[in-house]
Formats: sequence, structure tokens, C-alpha cells
Amino acid sequence: MEKDVLERLYRRHTKAVYLYLYSLCHDRALSEDLMQETFLRALCSLELAGTELLPWLLTVARNLYLDTWRRERRGRIQDQAGSREKETDIDSEKGILEMMIRKEQNQKLYRAVQKLGNTEREVVVLYYFADLSQEEIAKILGLTYGNVRVILYRAKKNLKKMLNRKEMTDV
Repeated sequence: MEKDVLERLYRRHTKAVYLYLYSLCHDRALSEDLMQETFLRALCSLELAGTELLPWLLTVARNLYLDTWRRERRGRIQDQAGSREKETDIDSEKGILEMMIRKEQNQKLYRAVQKLGNTEREVVVLYYFADLSQEEIAKILGLTYGNVRVILYRAKKNLKKMLNRKEMTDV
């Protein structure tokens, strides 16, 4: 395989794979490790992927996460700590204020998404953040297309209800 192909694959899908993994484990370091392992496996077996690469990558990532979760649950892996925060360089007070408002809105949305059930959360992350179709999500999660549609509808309804509450402190 050419180096360019792998680099393009990595650049195109790294954000979606990372966000999906982070939504599952809520640990930056573990998400990065699993993302790297996902692309390593992609390098080794890209010919098995078929034409739809992102759904295949997300399936690999999900399986890696589930394997890790099972091992952790059995006590074989200790918690990994440590995360690197990215610093943002902002020049003006207006930029700082806009960033703070955006950050607060994102935090509210993140907290609301985290309150969803596991399946609802996975479907929302795959649909909105990984930009997958409902058919692709159904394949990845082993659900029917109709199930995904219903889960997504209920998740959006629940998110709207949570975000429209006057008191957002409990979200």
C-alpha cells in the first residue's frame, strides 16, 4: 500500500474515529491509544475493508474499545491517566467571550449527550459527529435501520427536553 493512501485515510477519518472512541470511554489518552491501534489495524488489513472505509474503521474502533473495556472490567488493565490540554491563543476580549459562550454551550450539549443511554449516545455520536448515515450506523451496531431511526428520534427528543430546561445545572 502506498504511504499517501494511508496518510489520506488517516487525515480524513482521524477526527471521526477519535470522537467516537471518546464518546465511548470518556478518556482522552485511551481514546488516542485506541485510535492509533485502529489505524494500525487498518494498515494491516485494509484490503478487508471494502469500499466504505469510515464505517469499517468505526467498527474496528468499537471492537477495540469493547475488548479493552472487558479487560478493564476483569481487572487486567489499570486506569490510564493523563491528558494534554491544548492551549488556545486568543487576541481580543471579544474572542475570549465568544469562546467562553461556545464552550459553555458545548459543555451543556456534552453533558446532555452523556445523560443519554449507551445506545442512544452511540447513535447520536455516529450520526452527528462521525457523519454516518443511519444505514451505516445500523451495520456498525448490529441493529436494523428502523431501530436506528427510532433511537435517533428518541435521543433527539430527549436532548431537546434536557437542553430546554430552565435549570441546566443538573444536565
